[in-house]
Amino acid sequence: MLIFKYVVFCTSIFFTGTRTSWALNKHSDAQTSDLIRKFHQNDYKMEFERLEVVDFNKQHMKRLEIVTFKYNCTCTVINATWMFNTDVGYDYNVVTQAYKFASNEYRLFPLRLQLNGCEAFCENVGGLKRLTCGNLTGCPILKNKLQTICNWSPDPARFLPFIPDGKYMLELQGFFQTSELYRLRFYASVYCAIGIN
Repeated sequence: MLIFKYVVFCTSIFFTGTRTSWALNKHSDAQTSDLIRKFHQNDYKMEFERLEVVDFNKQHMKRLEIVTFKYNCTCTVINATWMFNTDVGYDYNVVTQAYKFASNEYRLFPLRLQLNGCEAFCENVGGLKRLTCGNLTGCPILKNKLQTICNWSPDPARFLPFIPDGKYMLELQGFFQTSELYRLRFYASVYCAIGIN
């Protein structure tokens, strides 16, 4: 009888802890969704400069190539190709750290956030869905499936509001569970559009 009471007590603690953990995750997901909905602005313009690959994890990715070029001699766009060695599914997070150009170098800027890559794609953060060609359809991310995008440029209206003028570098780190998949650097300039009436 004593052993039975002990098992019931331990089981109730386990289920209570599980319910609390689930509730916290649900609350965290709601906060993330609220944050993603704020990726809308019209108070500044952005000039995209380039996107470059710093490195990628060959254990999880077979290929990652990005080429930045001028399209129609006016607009900077990218072509990208990648293929995963691992079924990532929906467990794909991107950590973004901003740096601002000051005193002839990029210095740490107080903007760091982590978003689920699949949710960010669904909500069109940064204009991720603004694709003219390629076969990117979003998640789940499957292994041995070649993904391509072409002639893509970010949509300034789908970034966070109230960013001060200046030149920025965003370091993007992709993660699958706790393993780093890649590191990219995104360069752009932000400036206020002043209208003269």
